[in-house]
Amino acid sequence: MRSARKLLAVAAVVAGALWTIPAAAEARFTPGPCWFTVPDGEAALCGTVAVPERRDRPNSRSLRLPVAVLLSTARQPAPDPVLFLEGGPGASPFGSGEATEERMEVWWELSAPFRRSRNMILFDPRGVGRAEPDTDCPELDAVGTSRGTRPLTREQRAAAERSAVSACTARLQAAGLDATQFSTPVAAEDALDIVTALGAQRVNLFAVSYGTRVGLEILRRQGGRVRTAVFDSIYPPDVNAQEEMAWLAQRAYRRLFDDCAASRSCRSAFPDLEKRFLDLIERLDRNPVDIAVGDHETRRVLRLTGGAVIAAGLEAMAVSEAVPALPIMIDRAARGQYATLAEWAPTNWLGDPEVADGLAFSVECRESVNTADPLRRADGSRRYAPYGLVATDDPGQRVCRLWPSGHQEPTERLPVASPVPVLLLSGAYDPVTPPDWGDRAAATLPKSRHLVFRAASHIVTSSEDCAMVAVVGFVEQETVPANACPGAAKPPVFEGP
Repeated sequence: MRSARKLLAVAAVVAGALWTIPAAAEARFTPGPCWFTVPDGEAALCGTVAVPERRDRPNSRSLRLPVAVLLSTARQPAPDPVLFLEGGPGASPFGSGEATEERMEVWWELSAPFRRSRNMILFDPRGVGRAEPDTDCPELDAVGTSRGTRPLTREQRAAAERSAVSACTARLQAAGLDATQFSTPVAAEDALDIVTALGAQRVNLFAVSYGTRVGLEILRRQGGRVRTAVFDSIYPPDVNAQEEMAWLAQRAYRRLFDDCAASRSCRSAFPDLEKRFLDLIERLDRNPVDIAVGDHETRRVLRLTGGAVIAAGLEAMAVSEAVPALPIMIDRAARGQYATLAEWAPTNWLGDPEVADGLAFSVECRESVNTADPLRRADGSRRYAPYGLVATDDPGQRVCRLWPSGHQEPTERLPVASPVPVLLLSGAYDPVTPPDWGDRAAATLPKSRHLVFRAASHIVTSSEDCAMVAVVGFVEQETVPANACPGAAKPPVFEGP
């Protein structure tokens, strides 16, 4: 690892060709040592940007957000860097602990095509990872799991959730944390402050999942500062995922069953796959099965109900590499061999060690759970039965009764209109942010292009090489060829028995 002094000296020379850091700016960048290894032949500029905790109070205290600029290999980099907006909400692009080095190895490789002409900026949003304040809730990590021979009952888990959420809320409030200061608009302003602090007048956005909602808010607020935007797995502000849970599940499974039926080999190997799946759901809803899943460190006992099976399939469907194996997983489960599918069953919405819980709760409660229409949720569950079972034990509503989140303004839920060139990417199997939402966002983005990858799922650029090629080309040229990624239209090739 290079010494911090040498690294900063090299970075200052390279960055000087790109940006002049303002001597006095509302957002301040303070250089510092990088918290990851910089490979030989590469250079990075690391430090923190101070942003105001409250933007409605002039004397508000500052929060420091860690920023890493992966510097361009060009002699004269373009003046508009690429700013990455992570998903979540509550996820860090750097990862945590020992995973940071491995994550950054991926970032150096992933960013290399961008850095042939411009710098790339990574940062932790407020409340996430190394950023201030620390909003993690370790009290929640064990909620929803059981190390015993029987799973927690719904009542036991609800009681554990209440205790853990209340304890975390009290601890964070005692530390002076204002949970109402975490929202998509605030995240958008923080991101723009980082760009300003680094001296760039314009920026190219590269956002994934929830980050696309932040990116759209940036377009709404200061679209003139955005040269291009790439939104992978789009979550527009005028949709509410809580209201759409049953439809999202039904749409994803409909895609799977239709593709299997259209494939001669899949249809032959797994006849009547949809009927057998629905029979499996009904059977387990009447007579749940307790099954142990996980390795010796994560081992837990899961009660496999109809809703748990639907949720497990959706978790697998969210990973592009797992999609080809879904028919055989369902086939085995229908035969009573539950282990493979059950491994995908989510533990709970709570206690993810890779997510800043407090930040996630603040945003989700403010912008999804608390604003959801109960009648629309109920109507969706009835209309798309039995897929509404995925919402019957959603802890979000229980948590949000206790969590002190802010209030979302109605104008935040309006579609975003912008003349900025935008590339939209969607996976046909995405059960979280479906292509329909990309089409919805594109309706008010006249200079947008929407590429749908038939065999892909959530976060297309993580699984489709051609998608990344298209993204890099779009940032360079502000357009993509009409025949970009011809293989995107091919459906998945399913595994046989």
